[in-house]
Amino acid sequence: MTWLRGELRRGVVGAGRRQAAAALVLALAVFLVSQVYDALNHGPNVLFLRTPLDQAMPLVKVFVIPYISLNPVTYVTLVIFLLFRIRVYDSAALSMITALLVSYTFYLLVQSYVARPVVTGDDLFSQLLRGVYRGDNPYNDFPSLHVSISTVLAIHWWRFNRRAGWVAAVWAIVVIASTQLVHQHYLADVAGGLLVAFGASWVWRGVLQGALASPRGIVINPVARQPPG
Repeated sequence: MTWLRGELRRGVVGAGRRQAAAALVLALAVFLVSQVYDALNHGPNVLFLRTPLDQAMPLVKVFVIPYISLNPVTYVTLVIFLLFRIRVYDSAALSMITALLVSYTFYLLVQSYVARPVVTGDDLFSQLLRGVYRGDNPYNDFPSLHVSISTVLAIHWWRFNRRAGWVAAVWAIVVIASTQLVHQHYLADVAGGLLVAFGASWVWRGVLQGALASPRGIVINPVARQPPG
């Protein structure tokens, strides 16, 4: 119990009112910004980034499972960060919002398109994959949000805890592979998503560390000064 209380003090429970309120505002912002996706998910497209390697990629239906795991893992991860590492939570939420906004800029100005195969069969994986295709138009592809969001989460799990970080890294790699193997993205989309994820995470870590180090900055939660890892 002593260990648990110490861990909780590094989360929202140990934060001041202003920092806790800001964390809740961030949660609302992540949700609201994510809702813009569907409004942009339409043609006409400007980009079609398929390469011969993309054409040679097999359809592996079982990879729909890691593909659809992104949303639940995202929600669970943000709750854990909020409860136990508010600084990691702030960085992760801001990085996610940035990844969403950067991606939306591409979708709005240089929309991309992915050609999908016809999925046959009545097995569970075929049904799930057809559900994914029905619920997500074949646009909004470059950069891949599945790649950027899963990578942002893995980066921040690494900062939260090294052992958990290894697990998150493996999960993110499988999710990234799934974007190819269920034919939702091309290799260029993966590269773009990785660039956005690492860029956003690097920028916000620097900004937040700089704010804490600034003599003019207001440290609302002194306990949160401890290293996140």
